[in-house]
Amino acid sequence: MTATVITLPPPVPARPAALGRIAAVSRPLQWLFTAMFAVAAVLLLGAVLTALSYDGPRVQVRPGGLQIFIEPGTPRLIEGWTTLGAMPFTRRLALAGSASLMLVPALAVLWQLRRLFSLYRAGVVLAVENARCLTVMAVWLVAYAVAPTLGHLLVAAAGFDDEGWLRLDSLQALALGLVLFVMARVMAWAAEVHDDASRFV
Repeated sequence: MTATVITLPPPVPARPAALGRIAAVSRPLQWLFTAMFAVAAVLLLGAVLTALSYDGPRVQVRPGGLQIFIEPGTPRLIEGWTTLGAMPFTRRLALAGSASLMLVPALAVLWQLRRLFSLYRAGVVLAVENARCLTVMAVWLVAYAVAPTLGHLLVAAAGFDDEGWLRLDSLQALALGLVLFVMARVMAWAAEVHDDASRFV
């Protein structure tokens, strides 16, 4: 009687080595974007509080925008300029709103990057959640692109002369946002294919 020996394939590891490497790289990136989010949030809070309540000479209003002085001594008031504290409160409120319009989308992008790398760290690579993160990030990048124009309209309506509303990084953010929209669709399709394939394993 002849015995038949069947060689079974090696067991599939519960977590492939590639996912382990992705998780290892994603951990410091998650921490980095968390720290960047915290710093940006502090900057936004500082900008809003400065616009609404600062009355000192270190923030002066020049034709076309603002000038912030950080030298050790007290800056002198330049001829033709004025201090932020001398502006009407409506203009200061508009400046605070303009700062929020430009920084809130940046905060949202950083938060979505943190979320994306937290998914990678958890081993979620080809899933609907990844595509959703990219889509939300794309929306906020487009919002960041149009924020300077909206901020300009806001402060101009309040009577403030603003010349710094046309920015190159807005065009870059718009282009990146449109690219991410396409990448999100590709990621969603890849997640569907991966999910279908996993059902036959």
